[in-house]
Amino acid sequence: MKGYFKETLGNLGFADMKAYPRPLARLKGMPLPIKRVICGHESPLQGPALIDHYHDLFKADAGA
Repeated sequence: MKGYFKETLGNLGFADMKAYPRPLARLKGMPLPIKRVICGHESPLQGPALIDHYHDLFKADAGA
């Protein structure tokens, strides 16, 4: 499945930037057979690479 990945995190004015990456890291560490991720914006069906993509965006933002 080819996904559409946003290049930036978008509007995070109300987000807790320290807390947000933690559930992504926990999810990545679970031995779950994830085949599809249903997201709320853009293309609603994505593959499991979306989790890595968002985790990487948060790490890059924290280093900026």
